Amino acid sequence: MTAATAARRAASVAVGVVLVVLLAAGCGGGSGKPSGEARSTSAARHPATRAPSGQATSGTFNSSDIGWIQLMIAMDDQAVRLLDLVPGHSSEAGVEKWAKPVATACRGELVRLRKLLVRAGVPDTNPHEGHDMPGMVTEDELRTIERAKGTAFDALLLAAMREHLDQAAKIAHSERSAGADPATRKLAASVERTSHTWRARLPRAA
Repeated sequence: MTAATAARRAASVAVGVVLVVLLAAGCGGGSGKPSGEARSTSAARHPATRAPSGQATSGTFNSSDIGWIQLMIAMDDQAVRLLDLVPGHSSEAGVEKWAKPVATACRGELVRLRKLLVRAGVPDTNPHEGHDMPGMVTEDELRTIERAKGTAFDALLLAAMREHLDQAAKIAHSERSAGADPATRKLAASVERTSHTWRARLPRAA
């Protein structure tokens, strides 16, 4: 078993305990690069507290809410990039038929997640950039999959998306238990439900 595989399995176990532990222990290195965007003025309207991770939270949000939002944004951003490769790379009509609505769903999640981030008064930065985490399609993986065509591409795509959907469901379930903001927990319930749905409909590789 490779070091990367071992790290992914360790992080998966952490998810089952509490989302905050996953965010602290599941990252494989690297650091987020601030986007330069100004902090939302909503922070000035709500009293802020300091989360254990060092991330300021405000209003009804706790550290689990912020951690889950940021992680899901990072995961969905990479998933969309992967799914956008399907036209022109896949050889299976069934894979293309499956991938298109999943990409649309991920984009919809990203809109809702970023709205929550604005309301929380947290900058839209990526603290997971460069990390190798369960469910996260890494840059190296993207480059490898991008070079593939036909059945080889389909197999790599479906394996990556299977892991993404499984992990998305797990951390959404954790957020429902550990989160505090009602709207964030509601979105987590939706993500958990749709992740199970798309996972059940996942095509088989040829």
